Amino acid sequence: MRRFVKIGLAQIATRLGDVDGNKEKILASIEKGAEEGVDILLTPELATLGFGSGDIYLDKVPQNLEALEEIKKATKSGPTTIVGYVEKDDRGFFYNAAALLHRGELLGVYRKVQLVNYRLFDEKRYFKPGSSLPVFQLPLGRIGILICEDVWFPEPARALTFRGAEIIFVLSASPFDRGKIEKWDDFLRERIYDNIIPMAMANQAGVQDGVTYWGGSLALDAEGKVIKRGRFLEEDFVVAEVDLEEAMRLRRRDIRVREVRREILEDLLAAYEEMME
Repeated sequence: MRRFVKIGLAQIATRLGDVDGNKEKILASIEKGAEEGVDILLTPELATLGFGSGDIYLDKVPQNLEALEEIKKATKSGPTTIVGYVEKDDRGFFYNAAALLHRGELLGVYRKVQLVNYRLFDEKRYFKPGSSLPVFQLPLGRIGILICEDVWFPEPARALTFRGAEIIFVLSASPFDRGKIEKWDDFLRERIYDNIIPMAMANQAGVQDGVTYWGGSLALDAEGKVIKRGRFLEEDFVVAEVDLEEAMRLRRRDIRVREVRREILEDLLAAYEEMME
């Protein structure tokens, strides 16, 4: 038996602080996803507010939350949508987050666990890191969500796999640099090879404030093969079908997930504690 999920990757060129403009692009992507019959739509990282650096994050969070409410309503008649936005908790802390929207409701929120603080990135100035890796149950199956730098570490994808995720969705706003595309391909495949799980990534495109975002959004199967990839640099809308049963078939012949040893995991934690002493 094969069980396919039809994914839409909204590779949009968001602009920092242009919440209304970004919202309209997301709403247009939801409409496009409905026309294409996609089951789930993915946007880039921080799609409502735009990605970059500056205290604009502090000034426009309320507007970004209002935009999310409008986007949520659009999913009543559109596909399930994962939207990158700035979350504000009850204590006033901000998070680089992803909202899971389904049939006009907020089903859950994922908070980026690995914040970036080098070169043009200054996330630790504005955001608090997440500390949990939830898996969400949808009619199409169990999904995990990661945000950009989370993929550069093996632990988040591993935890989602252990919790039963059948596919992992990645929101990204990755600027172009020499070798960056190849590095991203390598990291995605490493997570896939380790966990035997399909993945899909929506990356920002376009140029803002002199920074080029390379796009190239893609979906990969549980063997790490590219199913579909978007155009580089410019906006695009990528539709890809992913077989969720493939990973289960592959795992029957591969021990890397089903025979993980608890005592080795515990020793890994012990080694980490020793390193931190």
